[in-house]
Amino acid sequence: MKGPAVEAAGLTRRFGEVVALDDLSLSVAEGEFLSLLGPSGCGKTTLLRIIAGLDHPDAGVLRIGGEEALSLPAHRRPVNTVFQSYALFPHLNVRENVGFGLRMKRVPRDEMDRRVSAVMELVEIAPLAARRPSELSGGQKQRVALARAVVNEPKVLLLDEPLAALDLQLRRQLQQELRNLQRRLGITFLYVTHDQEEALALSDRIALIRAGRIEQLGEAAVVYERPRTRFASQFLGACSLLEGRVVSADNSGSTVETAAGLLRTRAPGGARQGRVTLAVRPEKIELRASSAEPGENSLPVRVSHLTYVGSETHYELEGEGISLRAEVMNTHAEGPRFRPGDSLQAHIPPGALILLDD
Repeated sequence: MKGPAVEAAGLTRRFGEVVALDDLSLSVAEGEFLSLLGPSGCGKTTLLRIIAGLDHPDAGVLRIGGEEALSLPAHRRPVNTVFQSYALFPHLNVRENVGFGLRMKRVPRDEMDRRVSAVMELVEIAPLAARRPSELSGGQKQRVALARAVVNEPKVLLLDEPLAALDLQLRRQLQQELRNLQRRLGITFLYVTHDQEEALALSDRIALIRAGRIEQLGEAAVVYERPRTRFASQFLGACSLLEGRVVSADNSGSTVETAAGLLRTRAPGGARQGRVTLAVRPEKIELRASSAEPGENSLPVRVSHLTYVGSETHYELEGEGISLRAEVMNTHAEGPRFRPGDSLQAHIPPGALILLDD
């Protein structure tokens, strides 16, 4: 990891009685793709606007590229923003839209033509150079908006839910293109989204924001596999929660008594005492026939409902005082293996059980 491209310390922003940012601190490394993930109203767009210079905090410090930034107006900050709405000029063609920022900076014509041509090739819109925005599809418009931002060679590219207005298939296609573009350019991307799958697919790290504070920050896989709180476990993907009590602990893990039976975890021995909450991701649960030999962490359950989604079947399971959700790949040609009303064993590997902080 290189030095920080963006450093925020103690940022606070209030709108009347509403606290949009609550003493938030964040460091984004140079060349990193970091996603700000959270529900609507959590403060992620407010943070992006403050970095862009479109809003000002009530308190806190902001540095971009190691330089103090809050005293700089928006047009002097080394950042560019890509919005969900594209914000293209309807009276300009694609090439003129892409080069608009360079023209405002009075970049020499030869250099402007070279940079515009290069970035249009990079995002694959060169054949559209003479078209007006009204003649473009949603995906093409978004590529133009990206090119217009990238051509200015910012230190940081801010993206405010840029793919949210696109259909699912196009959004997934552009996600991969966006990630590849970021890797080729080496520019720091700060990406706002409320789409959990999008954040996981794109990010080096994810900052999960809740009520103006960072709930959890870390590598995408770590935040998903090891959420620290109930909110983190259930906002980023699905999780089943099990209440219990630690009855024994050693260096290899803990044993937790739940309403459905004893469960062994790999959480460090002695890490928690008394009442605890366990979380388990649905894809980690293995379903076995009720006649199978019960083993460690096998709970008797019944299928209450199932949803067939093609490649997977989602099962809702009920047991003694518990509810679980399991997701199973449809490897059998005949479709779902189990049916509503079937009695099963739900096996939960000890390493799949997460001991939450709350």
